[in-house]
Amino acid sequence: MSGLQEQAVQMIGNLSDYDVQFLIEIIRRLMPPKIETNTSHNEINEGIEAFYRLKAAQEEIKQYLPDNFDPEQELEEALAERYGDIR
Repeated sequence: MSGLQEQAVQMIGNLSDYDVQFLIEIIRRLMPPKIETNTSHNEINEGIEAFYRLKAAQEEIKQYLPDNFDPEQELEEALAERYGDIR
């Protein structure tokens, strides 16, 4: 244990139970959430690889679209055609 950790343990040892509970709550809020322990590194890597394949496909598909293609405008037009102007 490092000197800093020993100092932290000593300081916590001097706190009341109420203060320790409060400190634990603060630490939980500051700590980033953990990735589920059930998830293996292979599953994470597969997800990352799938993301990169998707990005590569997206770049490949762009070459077949016109330069002025606006996906947001296309979506709005398709929604208006299907559902009418609901605004």
